[in-house]
Amino acid sequence: MGTLSLQRRLRRWHRWLALLTAVQLLAWTLSGIYFAFIDLDFVRGTHHRQAAEPLPLDLSTFTATLSPGTGYAFHQRLPDEWVVGIETSLGMNWVTTAGSPVEPLSAEEALALGQRLTDLNPTEAELVAEAEPDAEFRGYALPLWRLWNPDAPRTVCYLDPRSGQVVAIRNEAWRIWDLLWSLHIMDYDDREDIGTILLKVFSLLALVTALLGIALYVVIPKKWRRAGTKG
Repeated sequence: MGTLSLQRRLRRWHRWLALLTAVQLLAWTLSGIYFAFIDLDFVRGTHHRQAAEPLPLDLSTFTATLSPGTGYAFHQRLPDEWVVGIETSLGMNWVTTAGSPVEPLSAEEALALGQRLTDLNPTEAELVAEAEPDAEFRGYALPLWRLWNPDAPRTVCYLDPRSGQVVAIRNEAWRIWDLLWSLHIMDYDDREDIGTILLKVFSLLALVTALLGIALYVVIPKKWRRAGTKG
């Protein structure tokens, strides 16, 4: 095969591969730029969280039976109520200091907590009991209280009705991040699988495209490259 014929083949392959991978390469570039320049704490809404006031824990009223080797977490849910989280294979199980299951927070209690723990000043509450398509609270056990203020409905917080903890805050920066992350790893469902077939295929195609570009540079004589630059 002559040099000219090889050049034509490489150009043809490079052109079609570049067309095939161009959109995904653009998605990787744009998402990478966003990830590099945006503050992750801002994306997570950390600036909306209010610092909790440290309070003493009185264990004299604690009568629940605990098993050795199990992880526990103590959390003040309401001003006069402590709850205990017990780690299980299904997640955290929250009980009272007497060991009985906690009663879920009411909407009024959830709003009061949301106003105390965040600066969102939520006035509306909705109990989310079933998983939703592309839910913003992926990875958290249901049910959850969704709290927001009608004056800024696009910024919401999700509060666990059992522990009283704000588990997530979602804003526009997070939604853009979530969309770009799905494009970046090519997982458009739960955004968690970084080893999808699509990602592997397009990664290899992008590599081949780059190698063909280098091959073209090596194969084309220097005098032709200089002539092309002058033209």
